[in-house]
This record gives sequence, C-alpha cells and structure tokens, in this order.
Amino acid sequence: MDDDYKDPIYPSPMNEEAAGQPQTTTGHSYQQATPGSERLSLYNIEDAFQYRRWNDQQEDAGAHVRDALVNAAKVILRTVPETPLRTRALNMLIDARMVANAAITFRGRF
Repeated sequence: MDDDYKDPIYPSPMNEEAAGQPQTTTGHSYQQATPGSERLSLYNIEDAFQYRRWNDQQEDAGAHVRDALVNAAKVILRTVPETPLRTRALNMLIDARMVANAAITFRGRF
C-alpha cells in the first residue's frame, strides 16, 4: 500500500505518543496479531461490531464469493444424498459466506 494513502475508515495515529503504532477509529493503539490483522480487544471491539457500508470494489468481491458459494451449494443439492451431513455441508457454505463477507468488510483488519 502506498505510504501516502489515507484510509477514511481507519485513520492514522491521532497523537504524537502513538505515532507509528496502529490505531483504531477510537484512537486507541493496538498490537497486531499477524501482519495485516489486529487482535480483538476492549479497545476495538466496538469497531468490530460497527456497521460499514461496502464500496463498489467490496460489492464486486461479495458478489463473486456469493456466486461461487451458490454454485457449490447447487452441486451439493444435486449430487449429495439428503442426510444430516449434507445439511452440515450447506450450513458450512452459509457460514463461509458470512465469514468471507466480514473479511471483505474489514479488509483484513481482524
């Protein structure tokens, strides 16, 4: 990512003391769990539950994920015997969509 880029959702540090450390939208610094992600904590948990409208790029990514998972669900419905395991497989696809949507929403933040 370009060093001059200013993300309107995740602004840069709000004070000199925290300069160079990642910040939440509330101004609290946080420790990164892995490169590009942030651990959930008391300082950022409200950010994790905040509604965020998707931009056009996120809408496109979400549509691709949805289409792929719908196709997978159709294959399962057409070819897998109707059993509790098939139901679990379909539920896992629904879960996969929700988790993928969260990853798209937070752009890898969590």
